[in-house]
Amino acid sequence: MNSFKRNSKLILLIALVFVALKSQGQNKENGESNQEVKERPFQISLVPGFGTSRGPKEGYTNKFSMNVLIGYEHSLNGAEFGGFYNINKENVRGAQFAGFGNTSGGNLRGAQFGGFLNTVNGKVRGMQYAGFLNVTQEEVQGAQFAGYLNLADSIHGFQGAGLANVSKKSTKGVQVAGLGNWAQNVQGAQIAGLLNRARTVRGVQVGLINIADTVERGVSVGLINIVKKGKLQLALEHNEVIDFNIAFRSGTNRLYSVLFVGAQTKEDYLWTYGGGFGTEFTLKNKWNSSVELTTQSINPKEDYHEELNLLNRLSWNFGYQFANHLSFSAGPVLNVYVTEVYNQETGKYGDDIDMGNFYNKTFSGTNVKMWIGYNVSIKF
Repeated sequence: MNSFKRNSKLILLIALVFVALKSQGQNKENGESNQEVKERPFQISLVPGFGTSRGPKEGYTNKFSMNVLIGYEHSLNGAEFGGFYNINKENVRGAQFAGFGNTSGGNLRGAQFGGFLNTVNGKVRGMQYAGFLNVTQEEVQGAQFAGYLNLADSIHGFQGAGLANVSKKSTKGVQVAGLGNWAQNVQGAQIAGLLNRARTVRGVQVGLINIADTVERGVSVGLINIVKKGKLQLALEHNEVIDFNIAFRSGTNRLYSVLFVGAQTKEDYLWTYGGGFGTEFTLKNKWNSSVELTTQSINPKEDYHEELNLLNRLSWNFGYQFANHLSFSAGPVLNVYVTEVYNQETGKYGDDIDMGNFYNKTFSGTNVKMWIGYNVSIKF
């Protein structure tokens, strides 16, 4: 309950700041007001109305501004320090430093450093750094750094956040987030611990899950890559090691991810799971060729090996497209089996899965075998 009350107060405070910011921006045009602006070398205030300044109605641009708690001034062309919060009705040129937050009702050309929050009602040419949240109503040319969240209309530069970055329109540069990135059009890179979302990508997306309508130039690199105008396939597969596999491919022909599970139904039952990456080339008519690199864990029935037991496969497949959602492919595979599983009774390493290897060496308790196999797939 106490945590809920604290969060409610925090949300209310942020909401009040946003309301004030929007109301300040209604009278500006291109970041400027019709009021005559004069310069003064400094002002010092405890709170608005208590100090050497009487607030934004005086129409002064401060070269140096010191606010013991909260300051509310017309504009800044220099440096401003606040124990809690700095607010400027119009433009900020220079730097704002505050224990809690900074607000510019116009444009920012310079930098904001807030312990919790920074907001700009216009454009940013420079940098915002906040412990929690940065909000820019228009374009950012420069950088936003936040411990939690960055919001901007568009980015030309860099966004870095512990949780998420949001660019409502375009991103030309880089977004890096612990959880996720959102943008309409990306020219550059999105890098996230979980999710990247964009409408059009010209560059690269790196995350566990990547979503895009179109990847025009570049690639999406992740476990799951959902591209509306790209590759999204389920497949039933068979090879010399595992009788039955279900595979899921997502991404683009340029680069796609592969996830699969499978089972060997012979006397020595085995189950497997794994993933990898591939690329596909169009040959002639309805023929195509693909190269895939995958790795998978091999495990016994109703159990799993605690020791290293990985089968790595480099496959070269040739396929024929019968219809939009039906194709067949097959091809040779180079298998590299790396295992630390050792059977003291038989004196052999690993599971009995090779067809007869051409390479078999053991290095410090790790056995490596190589052989040539095959793969057959029906894709939907």
